Amino acid sequence: MIELLRFEYYRLFKSKVVWLLVAFAALVPILAAAGMQFLLVELGTDGEIDEIIESVSQVRFFTWYCISYFYERLPLVLALFVPLFIGRDYKDGVIRNKLISGHTRMEIFASTIIVQASLAVVLSVIYVLVGIVAMACTSFGVDLNRGEMFGRAFTLLLSLVATTVLFAVISLLIKSRAGTVVICIAFVFSFGMFSLLSTNFAYSSKMVHEYVSIYNEKIEETPAQGGYDSFYYGAQEEVKESDYLNVGWYIGHPIFLTTNASLSDEFVGNLTGGLSLMGDSMFEYPKKISRLGYLNNLTYSLFTGNYGAFTMDFEDIDGAYVSYTEAEIVYNIKSIVWIMIYFGGGYALFRKKNIF
Repeated sequence: MIELLRFEYYRLFKSKVVWLLVAFAALVPILAAAGMQFLLVELGTDGEIDEIIESVSQVRFFTWYCISYFYERLPLVLALFVPLFIGRDYKDGVIRNKLISGHTRMEIFASTIIVQASLAVVLSVIYVLVGIVAMACTSFGVDLNRGEMFGRAFTLLLSLVATTVLFAVISLLIKSRAGTVVICIAFVFSFGMFSLLSTNFAYSSKMVHEYVSIYNEKIEETPAQGGYDSFYYGAQEEVKESDYLNVGWYIGHPIFLTTNASLSDEFVGNLTGGLSLMGDSMFEYPKKISRLGYLNNLTYSLFTGNYGAFTMDFEDIDGAYVSYTEAEIVYNIKSIVWIMIYFGGGYALFRKKNIF
């Protein structure tokens, strides 16, 4: 096993493509930091950084924005590299020669997975560290929230490792490099769709039950509105649990429960919408996650005729807000479980695969 690991790491070290990936991981956060400095400071406010940053929380947000995007940029890079690198082993007969040399299929399978997963870790660490240094050179500065930010970065990293393991397993099971690349890229591009499904239905049946009960009590206390404001304050009607626990929920909610599809929307910030939170600033670095899809669904009902519940305190509904500490634990557990599933299921198929 050690011999195989040395061999695989040597191949990585000698690969020019790997060094291009390292350069990519170092360059992108620098460009992101420089882009924020140029667009938001130099062009946006004529160099008045105080007009952009009003609190420590916002400094943390911009720091997190720069370093967290490795989670969205590296998957596509790995979806291209991993299948091409492993697929070459079939073309050149490397896997066959390993078997002939006396190595077991488990050793071959495990060493390949370990090396590719470690590459994802190295690229991510480079991305984050360079991002921190790059932000330190901007007007925004760096604030890692006393190291708490590394915990969030680890959650993203563990999920990325699980994705890399999946790419490596697919590459070991399918000899066609072109076919494997297509599958892996299709998986990456499906992130957006599954993220939309999971975040829009990130509410439990218990949450809906609590909302419906409180809401229907609320509308009895609030008189109906009309006239000019009728668009916003239309006739109030009772809502039913079936309005939310519908076909979409039965599809999207299991995705939310069993996968990390919602991780990007809930953890990775963007300059147009911030993070999934209800706060005073779109650039606020939050302590809690609001289940935005849930709140959006409620808000939609409010602005299409049900004003009564608009005065509701969503924090009264258990599960509407989740701390990042709690979310990290859940996402980490799911990542570990999926790594085990990918590895165990992949090896079960690989051990029976006709290598020759």
